[in-house]
Amino acid sequence: MARDEDIASAIAHFQRSDDRALLQDVLRALRPKAAAAARRYEERGREPPPPKELATAAVAATKAEALRAARGELDFGQLQAIARAVGRRLEHLAQEGP
Repeated sequence: MARDEDIASAIAHFQRSDDRALLQDVLRALRPKAAAAARRYEERGREPPPPKELATAAVAATKAEALRAARGELDFGQLQAIARAVGRRLEHLAQEGP
């Protein structure tokens, strides 16, 4: 399981990224993981937890570290935290224009 500090550093990287293709790839990679995790909670009759609230990382991860964290073994809260941050960044970039 990824450490929260690694996830926070990955989020810091994604929040600073202007690479829309990279951010969209991250979301595409997270989508099946999130769907499978949500299905497991549903099968057990449990409510999925909310996104994890992580402290802001002092240092952003490198691109390679951020991708490794996003593609690694995540708990549902970590997965949601990354997806939320990436989605928000993409929305911000869309508002800025092409």
